[in-house]
Amino acid sequence: MTQPDRVYGGWAPVPPVPVPPLGPDPHPRLLSTPRARWWRPVLGLLLAAGVVTVASVVIVAVATLLVGSGPVEQRTEDALDPGTWQGLLANNLVILTIVPGAVLAVLVVHRERIGWLASVTGRPRWGLLWRFFLVAIAVVAASYGLSFLLPTDAALEGTTPTTGALVATLIVILLTTPLQSLAEEVGFRGYLTQAVASWARRPVVGIAAGVVASATLFALAHGAQDPWLFADRLAFGLVASWLAWRTGGLEASVALHTANNLVSLGAGAAAGTLSDSLSLSSLEWQFAVLDVVSMIAFALLVERLARRWMPQRLRVLSAAPPVGYPERRPSTPSPAGDDASPWGMG
Repeated sequence: MTQPDRVYGGWAPVPPVPVPPLGPDPHPRLLSTPRARWWRPVLGLLLAAGVVTVASVVIVAVATLLVGSGPVEQRTEDALDPGTWQGLLANNLVILTIVPGAVLAVLVVHRERIGWLASVTGRPRWGLLWRFFLVAIAVVAASYGLSFLLPTDAALEGTTPTTGALVATLIVILLTTPLQSLAEEVGFRGYLTQAVASWARRPVVGIAAGVVASATLFALAHGAQDPWLFADRLAFGLVASWLAWRTGGLEASVALHTANNLVSLGAGAAAGTLSDSLSLSSLEWQFAVLDVVSMIAFALLVERLARRWMPQRLRVLSAAPPVGYPERRPSTPSPAGDDASPWGMG
């Protein structure tokens, strides 16, 4: 008679390794898991930066080759000129490389679900994104209309584009600007905020550090700018971080970012001032104030809608699956009529 504890074929089942349950954390702290270590954000940020650098060099090289003949420096400048549809496409593709950089950092270095970058549910919530986008486009359009009522000492002078150039530019804007906006939110409000927040043991300290770091670096990443333009971009980073915390994901911040860029780039393309708009280094105070007011108005609308729609704000308590090998299949067949698989897959 076979002993119950006998080992068959030399294979003994490995007992499951207990894994502490994941806490009910908000979006900024989704990388603060039992696997978090001080060195993971450092290595992850280096890996993400390396991926972005290498991928950007490849994109710029390809764009330069497609421009035509002439000195390499001039071809590179032409290939990246945001005033043309080719240059705008190349610039947006370069920014889009942030996504694979962040994904690889989370997957390889942090060994966590890449879905945590999107929301507390571990995946993008597309329905919520579309609803927030409709609200964002209405707020941004209203703000843009009000901007024409403000006094100004400066105005951009552009050249009316040809019909073919305008159509091509608008197509690039419609197809790639949402992806560019998504990439910046994944990089700054997603990975950077979560990576910095995972350094601190106290949740409040970690979230505050992550929000300040991501908002500041987001503003600095736009290049040279005067104090009003820097404050405007810093305010956007802070509001976007609040939206991610309040709604449990990036949907609201992506919606606002996308709506803002679509309206501003579309208007710039139609007026022939796209290149000047994208290289803007100064902003008059009244326009900065209007922009910040519109951001706050959108945030207040999101707060009210969030109470009605009740999006999930915290990660649900759940234990990670245990690590181990499955037990050997029983030698006796399953009872008649029982079609369930002993592997749990039936």
